[in-house]
Amino acid sequence: MDVRMKRMDGAEATRRLRVRSGSPPVLVLTTFDEDEVLSAALRAGASGFQLKDAPGAELLKAVRTVAEGGSYLDLAVTHRVLSAFRTHTSPALRSPDPALTPRELEVLRLVGRGLANSEIASQLYISEVTVKAHLGHILTKLGLRDRAAAIVYAFDTGLASPAG
Repeated sequence: MDVRMKRMDGAEATRRLRVRSGSPPVLVLTTFDEDEVLSAALRAGASGFQLKDAPGAELLKAVRTVAEGGSYLDLAVTHRVLSAFRTHTSPALRSPDPALTPRELEVLRLVGRGLANSEIASQLYISEVTVKAHLGHILTKLGLRDRAAAIVYAFDTGLASPAG
């Protein structure tokens, strides 16, 4: 998704796309390295944010990670996102939903750390299909719309943290 377009900005286009059932994940690709642009894209539901001046290998990694259901932030903006999160995060955490199984909590913790399905599968010694099934159950049980919302939930419950 581009940020600046003729009829509608990228954040609004992302927001409209993400509310549709079965919509694909969105990777924002832009030349605008501005906090307002980044914040608007993430709030709209983008799963990734990549600056256009990145090396080709990094662009491919961003596309693949988001396409696989992961989240991706350009290294140039990651520090700012984590700093903002640390500054605005309340220390009071809520408990994870008791409906989640221990395995679902483990998958959610790894999703919160930013791991792709293939990485989670490798770490837990399960198949990617099983990871996707667990993630689907997590989203359904928690009433979440996508992986990005699951990451926020993992942070809100202390399953994941900016420090990893």
